[in-house]
This record gives sequence, C-alpha cells and structure tokens, in this order.
Amino acid sequence: MSIVDSFERKTLFIITRAVALVCITIFLLSTVGAAIYGISVWKKEVSTKVTTQEIIDQLKPVEIPNRAPTTPNGTQPPVPTEQEMSPLHGYRIPLSLQKYTSDENAQIFKNQLNEIPTADQQAYLDELGAVIVEAEKAKLNAVNAINSYMKTKHARYTTAAANEIQKVETLKLVTAGFGTGLLLIALFSLVLVLLAIERNTRQRLVEKRDPATQQSESIPA
Repeated sequence: MSIVDSFERKTLFIITRAVALVCITIFLLSTVGAAIYGISVWKKEVSTKVTTQEIIDQLKPVEIPNRAPTTPNGTQPPVPTEQEMSPLHGYRIPLSLQKYTSDENAQIFKNQLNEIPTADQQAYLDELGAVIVEAEKAKLNAVNAINSYMKTKHARYTTAAANEIQKVETLKLVTAGFGTGLLLIALFSLVLVLLAIERNTRQRLVEKRDPATQQSESIPA
C-alpha cells in the first residue's frame, strides 16, 4: 500500500467524514430552529381590539370647554332619517350609538367600516357603543370619544396590516432556509454514503491484490 493510499484511508477519509457529520449536525439544528421560528412567527398576532379604558384614559386629561355638543369630525347635528335609507342599514347599532348615526354621520361610520374586514365590522360598532357608554358615565364628551376610538382603531388595523406583510416575508425566508437546510443535509449525507462505498470497494481491491492471498489461491490442491 502506498503512502498516498494510506493517507487517504487513515487521515483524509476520517477528516472528511468528521466534517460531513459536523455539517449535517449544524444544518439539522438550523433547520429545526428555522421551523420553530417559522411556527412562532405564524402564531404571532396583533390584536385590533380597542378597550373602553384606552379611550377614556386618552380623554380624561383633556379639558372639555363649555360649548354646544359637536358631532364626529365636525359634521352637522344628526337629522333623523328613515332607517332603511341609512348607510348602516343591516347592522345592529348599539343604543348608545344610535343618536350619532343619522344623516352624514352614518356615512362617516360606514366609511370607517369599509376599511376593515367584514367579519370585524359588527364588533367595531359594539366596541364603539361601549366606549360611548363609558365616556358618558365619566362625564366626558362622547363625540371626542368617538373620534378618539376611530383614530386608535385605524392605527391598530394599520399596525396589524404591516405586521401581516412582515409575517409573510419572514415566512418566505424561513421556508427558503428550511428547504436549503434539507438539501444540504441530503448532500452531506450523500457524501458519507459515497465515502462508505469507496472505503468498502477499496478494501476489497486491496484484499484481491494482497500477495499472500494470491499465493494461497495459486497452490494446487
């Protein structure tokens, strides 16, 4: 056996196998970590719920001047109209909110509802009704509470939409990393398999070329 063959069998093979095993271990741990991170990102949610206390806390420090009540966003006082003609027809309007949902005000609320998912629209009105009730109990301007709720709710949905976009992009990267990790694991596993095949093949060739073996085979019976 030559020095080169001995080096390949005793040193290079061991080093290559060790490196392949280390790489497989690292890529396997990275793949598992990417999967766990992807699951955590997928489960992460941004709540769009606005509590009544949030709105009350925003309004309490504000000194309300003694003036005639205004309507949301500076619209004219509500004028009673037929219910079936209201833009909010079909929604369940909380009792505390009904006096603010006439004429142009109803269209303002409808525009707000159009910006959020259909499944959340009724909850939006219910939350707003609860905010008005708490604002009136705290002797706060209900119209200011309505406007504050709209602003806070809009910001909450904007944050949720941005988070959803970021989540999708992050999951794309995680998926790409996960797939790359699997491919690298398969590649280095193939290296180990090829090394094992080469070692076994070379061992058989060495045994066939061994002079002692050839001499024993040439002695006649």
